[in-house]
Amino acid sequence: MRRGPRAIRLITAPLAAGLLLLATATSAQVGVAHAKVTDGLAPLAGFVGHWRCAGRFANGKPITSRESFGIELGGHWLHMRHADDPPNRYLADSWWGYDKAARHFTATVFDNFGGDRRYTSPGWVGDTLTLENVATSGYLDRFVFQRHGEDAYRVTYTYRNRSGAWQLGDEQSCTRDAQAPQA
Repeated sequence: MRRGPRAIRLITAPLAAGLLLLATATSAQVGVAHAKVTDGLAPLAGFVGHWRCAGRFANGKPITSRESFGIELGGHWLHMRHADDPPNRYLADSWWGYDKAARHFTATVFDNFGGDRRYTSPGWVGDTLTLENVATSGYLDRFVFQRHGEDAYRVTYTYRNRSGAWQLGDEQSCTRDAQAPQA
């Protein structure tokens, strides 16, 4: 039996409406999953949102960037996206979590230079959170986040130089981006 355009419209319209309803329901469920955070990850929930950052490299050259944090995968992970503003070009995706067995935070950073680094942190000590590289390859670095209320933090990147001392890479102060939609 051959179906004409009217028959196809009668079949496809309800199908399209059903798919749209399913997509909307799925999207709503995903949004709920993203909004909730596990107890272990709760101490990091203050990072969720969009941030504008500005500071300097160790050589004094200015740097600006954008950072965004979102709760992912059923509230078990904090996904961070870092993007330097031009002329700088560093981009990174990080996944932060909580290791219940080891009782510490973890972070894995992937960057546009092929970097893949792993960090741990015991958590907040006062208003400071330190993520330290756990690599055995010899290159050690860390990120130190110091919160300044709910809408600002400072992040300092340092690395161990050849003598074993911590050397500044860059420092940036970040504030919530009021113009970006907040999570």
